[in-house]
Amino acid sequence: MYSDADMGISRKVITSNSGQYNRDVLGKSMGFSADFINSEEKMRKKIFILLIFLFSFTAFSGTTINESELKNKQFYLNKRIDFSAIQGNERKKLFIQTLVPIIENIEMEIKTEKEQVKKIIEKGVRTQEEKDILNNAFAKYKVKNMNTDELLNKMIVPPTSLIIAQASLESGWGTSNVAKKGNNLFGMKSFSKEQEKSVKVGKGTYYKKYNTIDDSVKDYIMTLARHGAYKQLRAAIVNGENSLKLVKHLNNYSEIREEYGRKLTTIIKANDLLEHDA
Repeated sequence: MYSDADMGISRKVITSNSGQYNRDVLGKSMGFSADFINSEEKMRKKIFILLIFLFSFTAFSGTTINESELKNKQFYLNKRIDFSAIQGNERKKLFIQTLVPIIENIEMEIKTEKEQVKKIIEKGVRTQEEKDILNNAFAKYKVKNMNTDELLNKMIVPPTSLIIAQASLESGWGTSNVAKKGNNLFGMKSFSKEQEKSVKVGKGTYYKKYNTIDDSVKDYIMTLARHGAYKQLRAAIVNGENSLKLVKHLNNYSEIREEYGRKLTTIIKANDLLEHDA
């Protein structure tokens, strides 16, 4: 269990008006030692190697990265980040800045997919390729009887603030064992006991293991989109309700029921997460 401080309830995250983030914090999160971070010469040598993987960024300790670069070049989106290596508000800041561009990319993918499906549905005569696309969408979103209205209502993305709040609550801002070992930010359980596919916690509870944080967020969104328990949540998202209203539809996500929604509300407010919603 995480304390209220770990969940981000007691302190707000510090945001920068300039939209920049210090490389030293990122270095710690990716497992670099303090000596490595503080030594400019070692930093240059290490970063020279990492440039192949990190999109040719300039490599000097203590320099800054513009937030737009983080989004456009996906600086660390698919890297395994150790959020526990960072403390307090800096951890929250890195956690949020990691998730926001990931969520934006997934949202764009789903919106594009939805627009394509809409156009096909509106057509009177469809090509075989269009029929295949539509059938694949029915299967993907687990829609029975080819109900097109149900399909469109399932093609949703929750507000960014809600996704971040749930991720922070379920993973302790990325510090839980399943988050560190399996990139699992949402407490998604696994039916598989294979080590490659799951992380074992305790005597016999298994959680899904993901290759990237991106995969974890996608699976979480698809769970909310497909599962019958979240039908009311999907309807509320379609109706444009904000995260503070949507939390009441997530009682089925946790054993603590109504208390879960109250915790999410506190996290959203304490960390000003609504500002990340479009």
